[in-house]
Formats: sequence, C-alpha cells, structure tokens
Amino acid sequence: MSKMPEFVRNAETGRGWHKNVSDEIRRRQMSEAVDDPNADIDVDVVFARLEDLHAKRVG
Repeated sequence: MSKMPEFVRNAETGRGWHKNVSDEIRRRQMSEAVDDPNADIDVDVVFARLEDLHAKRVG
C-alpha cells in the first residue's frame, strides 16, 4: 500500500487528466483553424493592420 494519502493521489490524477483534456482541445482548435479555407489572410494585410495598431498605440 502506498504511503501517499488518497486525496493527494486523486489530485495528481486529476491534474494529469486536466492537462490531457486541455491539450486535446488545443489540438482540435488548431486543426480546425488549419482546415478552415476562409481563414486565409494576406500577409500584407496582416502587417498593415499591425503597423496601424502600433502607430495608434505609440501615438
């Protein structure tokens, strides 16, 4: 029998389960984003938006 209290073992198991679920959700979201044909944005548009945002924040 393990000397580790049961509640500690359960906490460790729960932490591992939570990490696995979070990883799976992230994988699915990335896969959906990659597979979405409507998500393509031209790189020049992206940089123009970033430069505009930066200019507004800097002043």
